[in-house]
Amino acid sequence: MDQISPQSWASIHYSLLFSIAAAQIVVIYLLNNSTLPPRALGIYTIYFVAAALCAIAILLQMSAGTALSIDVAAIASLVTGYLLVLAIAARAEVLAGRLTLGIICLCACMSAFFLGNRSMFLLESCTIAFFCLLIMSFSIRSYTRDKNLGDAVLGFTATITFFGIAIANYLLFQSGDLQEAKTVLYALYSCAYALVFIGFLTSVLSDYQQHLIQLATEDPLTRLFNHRGLVEAVNVSLAVAARERLPTSALMVDIDHFSKVNDNFGEETGDQVIRQIAGILTRMARASDVIARIGGEEFLLILPDTSLESARILAERIRAAIDDQPLLVHRQSIHITVSLGIACTEGTVNLDNLTQAADRAMYLAKRGGRNRVASVEHKPVHITPATSRA
Repeated sequence: MDQISPQSWASIHYSLLFSIAAAQIVVIYLLNNSTLPPRALGIYTIYFVAAALCAIAILLQMSAGTALSIDVAAIASLVTGYLLVLAIAARAEVLAGRLTLGIICLCACMSAFFLGNRSMFLLESCTIAFFCLLIMSFSIRSYTRDKNLGDAVLGFTATITFFGIAIANYLLFQSGDLQEAKTVLYALYSCAYALVFIGFLTSVLSDYQQHLIQLATEDPLTRLFNHRGLVEAVNVSLAVAARERLPTSALMVDIDHFSKVNDNFGEETGDQVIRQIAGILTRMARASDVIARIGGEEFLLILPDTSLESARILAERIRAAIDDQPLLVHRQSIHITVSLGIACTEGTVNLDNLTQAADRAMYLAKRGGRNRVASVEHKPVHITPATSRA
């Protein structure tokens, strides 16, 4: 091992860096052609390409065997560090401060023309340490919001890089050996690039997993639950209702004459109407209520700890709110009405039976003239007539 020169060790480090960067470029190329490109993919692409080009430049400088007055490795590290900060900031949706960071990076790079090797090393290490602090902050922000393990890996990478820089500077002040400090620092950079690659892939996999979960449980048009998502969302409240013998109500909402909206105004307008109805239901429901779109123009609300009378009051409020205020779609005022059916049960809830009862009540409201609320009970059928319009 002692026969391997520092230049050979450096070549091994930069060869590793180049291999990892090349693999990253291939992965990014494949991701770029996917239907759901990851967030900040463009900036990550620039970062990985820059890392590969910098590795090539450093290897060429070392193979030439001539010492340059400019510290190419320091400039390469500063540029790639800045690009990594931009990429992680984009994932955290932090857009402010890019210009300031760019000026800091540019000034640090330009200093390579004026400073000696020791001073440039100190400037480089301080600047990269500052970048690490920013990356830690942005990664914490992203992880807190999305719970993406890849963001945690990136934050961990920035943390060990920060402390590794402190160790490299400590060695420099203790021994005065600049070459030893540089060897530690650039070995640390090589490991950091590898960890960034792992963190990036982990974040991509987590994003795709989350997307698949959303596709399975969420209606893409309204961002409400679909039927499967609704079943998963109400499990806890139904268990509480069964244990404490609480009432659970279901409210079925159907847009009246929706096919005429599509025929007269087009399907795009119809989609806008569905989105606006979904927005009204979301605003008028409680935080504990679960809303799902279960058909083309049908919505289902599950109302925990809600009696039939309370559900009827909410249903009437929804009906009146939609009837009284025409929807404005593409600068067109469209009068929309809905028919609503409600059902209620106490204690243990069979969700399918409760939904079917609300659906039967909704069809009663349809047959009763639409724009009204109906309920099916063991008592006689209750239908509230629509309020006459002026």
